[in-house]
Amino acid sequence: MIRELLQTASRQQLLSYLAGAIHGFTIMARDPDLDADSKASINNRIHYLAGHLRDLIDPDEAFSALRLDGVVENVAALNSALARNLAAHLFE
Repeated sequence: MIRELLQTASRQQLLSYLAGAIHGFTIMARDPDLDADSKASINNRIHYLAGHLRDLIDPDEAFSALRLDGVVENVAALNSALARNLAAHLFE
């Protein structure tokens, strides 16, 4: 479902979604009970999404199907409450 919504989203919505996902991962990373591997995984996801956000600030950069697949795959790791909140605010 989220992939279909992102496919039809405006560039501004995509940028907002990526920024929101990064924000969500920073919230998750604050959990004091996370082990080092989980923190490293979150850091890698933030790195990946921030790169896409940076690239897509350029209006000539395309949001390809491959890029979309990677974003969806990474955002799937957000905890469910953060993911629902992110989607709800983006696509209201």
